[in-house]
Amino acid sequence: MAVKHTPTAIVHKGQKGNNTGCGKDTKEHASLWINTSEKVNCKKNGCKNS
Repeated sequence: MAVKHTPTAIVHKGQKGNNTGCGKDTKEHASLWINTSEKVNCKKNGCKNS
């Protein structure tokens, strides 16, 4: 599962309502996050190489 931060278009490993692979909290400003099937493009540890 992947989650996209809409203002930046960065796709992270994880899903809305939880933390991303790199530690971002998707519950904070929840309206800015959407679940997606897009390829993960976040370069931070925990998200990359997914």
